[in-house]
Amino acid sequence: MRFKVPKRQPESFKASALYLAGKVKDLSPDRVEFVIANNLQTTDPRAAAAVMEATAAKSVRCKQPEYHFIVTFDPEDDAAGRVTEQVKREIAGKVVKDMGLNEHQALVYSHQDTEHPHLHFLVNRIHPTEGIAYDRHRDGTRLKEIVRERAREYGLNVLKDRKLLREMERVDDLSAGGAVSDAEYWRAKREGRSPQTPFAKEAIQSLRERLYDDFGDANGWDDLAQRLEARGLTLERKGQGLVLTNGERFAKLSDMGKGVRLRALEARFDEKFDGYMVRRAAELARGEQPHRGPGTEGMTEKERRTVELLDQSEPDHGGVRSGDPVLEADAADMDFRYWSGVEAAHRTAGNRVKYAERRETETARTLARQKAWVSRREENFVGLLGKVFRDPDRARATWVKLERKHGVQAVRDMVSKNPTLLGSFGADEREAKRMARYLAERHAKYSDAIHRLDHAKHKVEQARHKTRLAFREFEMLENSVGSGERLRRIVVSKIRRRSRALSRLTDAAVRRSTLADERKEQLERARRLQKERQLERSRKRERAKALGIDLDD
Repeated sequence: MRFKVPKRQPESFKASALYLAGKVKDLSPDRVEFVIANNLQTTDPRAAAAVMEATAAKSVRCKQPEYHFIVTFDPEDDAAGRVTEQVKREIAGKVVKDMGLNEHQALVYSHQDTEHPHLHFLVNRIHPTEGIAYDRHRDGTRLKEIVRERAREYGLNVLKDRKLLREMERVDDLSAGGAVSDAEYWRAKREGRSPQTPFAKEAIQSLRERLYDDFGDANGWDDLAQRLEARGLTLERKGQGLVLTNGERFAKLSDMGKGVRLRALEARFDEKFDGYMVRRAAELARGEQPHRGPGTEGMTEKERRTVELLDQSEPDHGGVRSGDPVLEADAADMDFRYWSGVEAAHRTAGNRVKYAERRETETARTLARQKAWVSRREENFVGLLGKVFRDPDRARATWVKLERKHGVQAVRDMVSKNPTLLGSFGADEREAKRMARYLAERHAKYSDAIHRLDHAKHKVEQARHKTRLAFREFEMLENSVGSGERLRRIVVSKIRRRSRALSRLTDAAVRRSTLADERKEQLERARRLQKERQLERSRKRERAKALGIDLDD
């Protein structure tokens, strides 16, 4: 057994119920083995969805009452006869109860149209009587434990889906010069491209020699970008620095030689790289002509989103066909990489805001602790003055006056030698003399706490300033290219355009082109890699099918 909570949750009970029931185009109701209705009087998808919508309307705060998750069974268990209809019905009821959804409305569909039996749970998060939304916090953790427990109860296998998929999907390109990190691998997988790997040491040395004049003679970020583009290279944000990439491999900017550093280039060009990316993003956005999709006037918001998603699945309209497949592939590849750079800058800017806000919160907490510590130290010092001197207020005022005249350390030494400088002792002179030995120490701790408080206040002001700067940079970037979601859609359209352009290439056409030899090699390699990816995807689906895993479900 294993579970899956789709990242993208449904937006309509009706559409989801009809789909799961197989009552939409290109699907058949025969896919459904049985349906369980929980706290509903019917299993009819339209009627049940109408009831769930009416219940969801009781809450005005919950924006997404629809909740969907899947429980899947191992095909080996099914072949052995351990996954009967009765077992699935029992497990479905126990999962709903274990998740704390027993009082909620739900439809559970058992599908039998794949090699691995599975259950779809369509749940209304809004409680039918209380009108409170079910809290999904850590639902994956709960489902993980529930699935394991029920698998043990019924003697079923627990599929380690993530590990299995990694073994099936991940193939490191060791010829690229280095291993692929997990973060880079999964990001590349989401973007539909090969992971970027570090250049080999020999390749870095060659790059450093070839780019020496380009970095030395460039008079600005635009000039440097044009010089690098001629060689099929771009600069991209990575963490706190920059990398040089050809779309498949990367090298740190610092690998390009002495003086080739981000801060040094920013000082030489008199422009921050992030500022340049904001300007570059604005230029790219102005040149991006949005496609006018089908009219959505008069539609509901959900219907409009559905139409927009369907329209996004159509071939993108960006990119002008030049007639020359090589030039078109070259332009599509560079266009994609420029937008990928903008996306990386947007992601870095967003992370910088989050980090700055986190630092501001931490410094504010430190300030609060230091204030409390100063109060405690002051209380200890003043309390000791009260135990030593008959008039503690006058003793403290005298200390401050002497401090202004002679300095902090000199007064501590003076008081240690002759405490009566601050006034006469209290009633118990013997005890007062004994306690007077600790005056300098208590005052030193109090002074140190004050210094730490001043330092904490300075840190808070610095953190607030950095937060304002980070937010302003992020806001400027979003004003240029829009939200991260819009930017992601643009990048996906560029990926599609690049893929189509590469598929029209031939090695002979690349060799006949007037592009630089470096660029020809990059395009030929990109074309080969695309074919390999397509073949690997086909093989992956075949392996998944053999193992009983539906990668599309």
